[in-house]
Amino acid sequence: MSATAAVWWASLAAFIVVLGLIGLQLARIWRELGRIERRLTGYAELPIVAALVRAEASAARIEAAVAQIEPLAARARAAVEVIKRGPLPREVVVAYVRVRAEIAAFRAVAPRRRRG
Repeated sequence: MSATAAVWWASLAAFIVVLGLIGLQLARIWRELGRIERRLTGYAELPIVAALVRAEASAARIEAAVAQIEPLAARARAAVEVIKRGPLPREVVVAYVRVRAEIAAFRAVAPRRRRG
């Protein structure tokens, strides 16, 4: 066998060994990815993750409530301006007195039960 042929055979053997090592590394990587996937699935079942989901929902509710503050403040400012303008209309006073009398009559007929 010539020296060139020996070099070619040695190169081919080294190439096959390198391909084998690459295959082993790929198999190891595949196995590690499966292990990481199982670990991440396990992490998803932790109570802290459920708490984070609830916290995110609570944050969304708080954000929606904060967004509604400005219209409520505007309504309150409008109500204060109405109150500053003067006394209540006669119809409102009459309705209040009528409701108060009806509540008093109801309490006289149906006394409260004591708890305990």
